[in-house]
Amino acid sequence: MTILTFLRHATAQDRQLPIPDASRQLIGKGKHQAQRVAGFCSKHGLVPGYLLCSPLVRALETAQLLQHNLQGCPQPQTVGWLTGAEPESMVTELEKLAISGQDDIWLVGHEPDFSEVISLLLGSRKPIVKAKKASLIRLEVDFQEGKGQLLWSIPNTLMK
Repeated sequence: MTILTFLRHATAQDRQLPIPDASRQLIGKGKHQAQRVAGFCSKHGLVPGYLLCSPLVRALETAQLLQHNLQGCPQPQTVGWLTGAEPESMVTELEKLAISGQDDIWLVGHEPDFSEVISLLLGSRKPIVKAKKASLIRLEVDFQEGKGQLLWSIPNTLMK
């Protein structure tokens, strides 16, 4: 069994601004959200075993704030497949990590990518969940059986 924890990036600059999408940074609200995630994780003993993030600035900043504010959190590693890849390709990459021995994988990325991948891991080709900004969604996945189970989903506003 592999534990996957999905953290959607925190609130970033508006997409209507005349800057490239990949360069959008977290705003003050987003930085506060990421720090709230770290505090929640610390309070509940949730520390990533392996932390992967999209190379887009807003995801990288979210992962870095988590790492900086959560004792024992590993350095985030950027991977291109967390940005705009087909859900099946993302599942294949996750399965490779699980086979290599990673059993506690945290991912920092985007919508609609996360909803599509999580839904696929739960057995649906149609989105059945939506990852809100700076929310945590945890699954337990048996890649050999091809089955996943939702363990919990916590929106940022409930992380006290």
